[in-house]
Amino acid sequence: MTVPSTARVLVVDDEANILEALDKVLTKEGHQVVTVPHGRAALDVLRKQPIDVMITDLRMPGMSGDDLLKAAKALTPEVEIVVMTAYGTVENAVDAMKHGAYDFISKPLKRAAIVQTVQKAFERSRLVAENSELRAQLAAISQPSIIGNSQVMRATLQMAEQAANSSATILLLGESGTGKELLARYIHDRSPRLDQAFVATNCAA
Repeated sequence: MTVPSTARVLVVDDEANILEALDKVLTKEGHQVVTVPHGRAALDVLRKQPIDVMITDLRMPGMSGDDLLKAAKALTPEVEIVVMTAYGTVENAVDAMKHGAYDFISKPLKRAAIVQTVQKAFERSRLVAENSELRAQLAAISQPSIIGNSQVMRATLQMAEQAANSSATILLLGESGTGKELLARYIHDRSPRLDQAFVATNCAA
């Protein structure tokens, strides 16, 4: 996975002058910009190509910006979304944030505010992507190799995977050399604590 150095920005607004203005401003900043006039077209773009930041109007005919926000987050959770509207209220902002918006800006738009907001949203998107890539690399490097296809081994690994999602304390018993630490790593690498350190301690020593 390669993390882009410039943002891929999708702008959604039913006003052609807004699309044109944002296209010019963001392209001048070095970003790759796609503009569409409504929510359905935006979802089509999200299905076909990677987008880092989506800027959408809140009030549009057909699919509203709020509905688009929910649909976009369900389709591509990693995209950062900035909502813009001429009807900015605290209630609108809170509601948009609850549904996953990164930021909320009011019209008339100010160039400096747009540039700064998109840059911050992109930096967050890039950090999330880099973190996901590092976690995948770490998992590939540290993934324990447990070999065995017996019924007992399959049952053991199945139980370990179930335990991995639990926050309960787990006790593994067995003779020295039977692979207790290996199984402990197997559980750790499949748990929500994968990004935290796995510390093996020899209590006898």
